[in-house]
Formats: sequence, C-alpha cells, structure tokens
Amino acid sequence: MLRLIGVFAGALWCAAALHAQAPAKPAPAEKEGLYVPTLPARPQGVYATIDLRPMSAIVLRLQTAGQRNTAAREVIKDPSVHMPPVHYAVANVLSGDRPEEAIFWYHVGRVRAVYDAFRCRDETSRNVIPALGQNLSIELRRSQYFHREGLVAIARKAIDWDAKNPRNYDQRWVCLYGRVAQTSSGADPAEVQKQENEWPSILLHVHEAHLKRVQDFAAQPAPTR
Repeated sequence: MLRLIGVFAGALWCAAALHAQAPAKPAPAEKEGLYVPTLPARPQGVYATIDLRPMSAIVLRLQTAGQRNTAAREVIKDPSVHMPPVHYAVANVLSGDRPEEAIFWYHVGRVRAVYDAFRCRDETSRNVIPALGQNLSIELRRSQYFHREGLVAIARKAIDWDAKNPRNYDQRWVCLYGRVAQTSSGADPAEVQKQENEWPSILLHVHEAHLKRVQDFAAQPAPTR
C-alpha cells in the first residue's frame, strides 16, 4: 500500500474502481490523460495549514512488519480521527485473515475519500480517487472480485457507519493534491472547499452513487477461477 514518502510526497495510489477490482492492474493514470495528484513542494497560505504528517506516520506503521497489526488495532479503536487513506491501509493489513472486515474498511475509506474530494473547489483533486486503489492487496481484490455476493451488505454497512460517525480529521487533506494547490498563494481560505450548505447534498449523492456502483458490480456474474 502506498510507499510512504516523507510527507506523502510523490503520487498516491493509482486506480481501483469497484468494477476494476480484478487482480489485473489498471493502466497508469498518465496514459488516461488524467492529472496525476501531486503535493506542492512548498504549500502556501491556507494550504500550508493542512498537516498530512499524522496520516503519513500511521500509514508507515501499517506497512511495517512487526507494527502492522498493532497499528491496525489502534486505528480501529478510534477510526474517525484518521484520514481515508489510513482506512485503505488498514484494509490491506486485515485482508489476509479477516477479509470481510478488510472490505468494510476499504468501503469506509472510499466513501470518505470521495466525499472529501467532491467538496474541494479544485476538481483536479478528485483524481486522488482513481489513484487510491492500485496497491490494494491481492487478497482484498480477490475477495471482492470472486465473492461479490456479500458486497452490497458490506457497502450498506459502510455507508451507515459513515453517516453515524464524525470526521475528526482535517477533511481538506485531499485538496492539497489538486492542481490549484501547486501554484496558489493560499490567501483565500474560501478557495479550498465548497460552501458548507452544499455538503449535505454532496454526501447524499456520494452515498447513493457508491451503493449503486456496488450493486451493479455485484449483479455481474462472478468469473470462475
């Protein structure tokens, strides 16, 4: 999962929509003509107040042998304080022995990442979403791809969890990966996120679209191995 990079420097993960959860790796984003999410070398103004170091530290532990399981337990005790990429990393840790839990935390992470991204004014920030799943573990990919009969129930559970639990992390994290953050002076805090009165409708759309996507994927016949 994500080779951590000092302060998450470099690119995030590449593509993994549900319908592409087969073990095969998708093509790099560059070949699809997408803006590749990149952190600014020196974020300015309001962008400099977005601190990704806590996320970087816990993801590094979730990738480190001898620390993964302990770190995953810590995250699960208080999951609401962590940015969505941490949930992706937890899903990888759990995917070998606890596949249903792994799928649940993947869905929580994806729902929250999409919601955060769709609240950014800079739409290029949304390219983090097709960048978040490339390095899902092979076990997690296979669990979803070959055993899709339980996915809708897990997706509903994840959406319900998201609706009932707070987001006690800096929800602007994803905006730091957009094109605007690369060059903006960050003098106007209002340029980062859309107005709060728009957020409820965005969340409703995200929940409905996610569930529909999972339902469509689950309805397809599972291939034989």
